[in-house]
Amino acid sequence: MKKFIAALAVAVMALSQTAYCDGEVNVVVNGTAIEAQGIIVDSTTLVPVRGVFEELGFEVSYDADTKTAVLENSKYTVSMTAGDTVIYVNGEEVTPPVPQQIYEGSFMLPLRTVAEAIGAEVDWDGDTKTATVTKSTGLKIGGIQSL
Repeated sequence: MKKFIAALAVAVMALSQTAYCDGEVNVVVNGTAIEAQGIIVDSTTLVPVRGVFEELGFEVSYDADTKTAVLENSKYTVSMTAGDTVIYVNGEEVTPPVPQQIYEGSFMLPLRTVAEAIGAEVDWDGDTKTATVTKSTGLKIGGIQSL
């Protein structure tokens, strides 16, 4: 019986990698295609912590010891740890549908949850598996920058 359970566990682990990731996702930020692709996990698009948010003007740092990523700009500080079920945006808890996680060596975060928490809009094209993120940096009205 123990051998059967061990064999079943090995089979589940082998299949879980395939079931875990439901294909790659293209990401466009303010009209610029991002080189690093995202993945779909449980109907949620996860993207690498670098790339998307750097394109949005964030400084990205990662602490490998604590598996914590921090995104910072003049208005927002977003902190998250791989495997946690919350993300902190300016100190307030935000709960994504799936936890941020390490996938094939990259720290992946739930795109829509984080993008909308910083005031960006996210559109999805299921036909091309493309997530489009749009975030205005503000409008110039009469030479004055408005945020």
